[in-house]
Amino acid sequence: MATMRTSARGRHGDRGGSARGADPAACPSAPERPGSARPLAGAPRIWAVGGGKGGVGKSVIASSLAAAIAGTGRRCAVIDVDLGGANLHTLLGVPRPRLNLSSLLTGEVGSLAELMVQTSVPNLWLVSGNQALLDGANPKHSQKEKIFRHIRALDVDDVVLDLGAGSTFNVLDFFLLARRGLVVVTPEPTAIENAEHFLKAAFYRSLRVVAGRPDVRAAILRLREDRRGWRVRSGPELIALVREIDPPAAKLLEERAQAFLPVLLVNQVRTAEHRGIGPQLLATCRDRLGVPIEFAGCIDTDPNVPAAVAQGQPAFQAFPHCGFSRQIDALAQRLLREEWTAPRARADESGVPSEAKGPASPRRSLPALDLAEPGAYLRRCREALGFSLAEMTERTRIRVLDHIEGERFELLPPEPYLKGYLLSYGQELGVPELARLVASYLERFQRTEPPPGAAGSPAHGLRRARP
Repeated sequence: MATMRTSARGRHGDRGGSARGADPAACPSAPERPGSARPLAGAPRIWAVGGGKGGVGKSVIASSLAAAIAGTGRRCAVIDVDLGGANLHTLLGVPRPRLNLSSLLTGEVGSLAELMVQTSVPNLWLVSGNQALLDGANPKHSQKEKIFRHIRALDVDDVVLDLGAGSTFNVLDFFLLARRGLVVVTPEPTAIENAEHFLKAAFYRSLRVVAGRPDVRAAILRLREDRRGWRVRSGPELIALVREIDPPAAKLLEERAQAFLPVLLVNQVRTAEHRGIGPQLLATCRDRLGVPIEFAGCIDTDPNVPAAVAQGQPAFQAFPHCGFSRQIDALAQRLLREEWTAPRARADESGVPSEAKGPASPRRSLPALDLAEPGAYLRRCREALGFSLAEMTERTRIRVLDHIEGERFELLPPEPYLKGYLLSYGQELGVPELARLVASYLERFQRTEPPPGAAGSPAHGLRRARP
């Protein structure tokens, strides 16, 4: 195992000795590596990279994202929890480690820090899941909780979790452990469908924390008895029905739902149509789940990525100036700054959200809703918030904002993509009555569409310009 540098933060002062296998908060730190324990109040920020389907690039994203975070000077550990197909060591150019996560569960090592292997990227360490025991791919609840405790106790600044494919409970629990969970999807229909299922499964899994409370469980059981054969169609519907029975229980579910803050990332984008998939999927999930899901943007297909894999290096390290690396760097910077429009409330282990420290910045009031000129209204909202068009274009990654605001319909994409852009832009601005605004905009858009077969129509072969 490679030697690791001593922490520069002075966290590893003299500590009392403890036996191997003790609670991570009591384990001494090895002098040559980041410490094995830290107080939970100073726990690392955890980021998870998952998605419903294999082959969408989760491991490539996770390895380069971790390298980008480490490149800022923060100490980062990337943990391969894809126990059925762990391969991060290959992507990071690390010889296959002899020890893995199973070594922690079997007691071969006493702390997760003992599994951390230095990579070729400064400030970046790997914890491998390669060749984990077969039962390690499906750990028991107590084993999983042990891993969680050790992850939270690592003496690093950030932890990136590379999750396995699918929507099993164990995958979802690692996803929900994170401060932010990234859902990676590619433009293929199967990947989109699986990502939607993953988000839905993760959302309802997150509600389980408070659904197990006696008062909430009793309200849900009564709801099932009153509505035999009824199936939950959306989060808002469930909360609304529980509110009729027990308002305090519904409030707990609602607060937990608001603490569910996943981030969607569309990978391997090749065309302008692909760029509309993210906003579309967000709109679909918001309608069905009723929770804010953020859009991190798109990662373009880049030939440097497979070249970096062949070299055994993260693309961010091997080709730091390529398009993929620039987009990953922007993603890392955004995560570290947490520039998101969703509420900053997070839920503690009891399931009750706690607000982020510090007073919230006051939000400027928006102008009164104007359905007669929806494009101009969006522009006025942007200006009221103090954003330039260039700034908002960078935030949303929507390249046709000027055409949207100017209602230059002939330069906008087809309606399905346009609807996604409008929903995403309105959500970013915090526009009230967003559904009515979008409906008004699309109504004006439809009135300007040329009839099928007419010059300039898609059937005539002259399609609208793409963003």
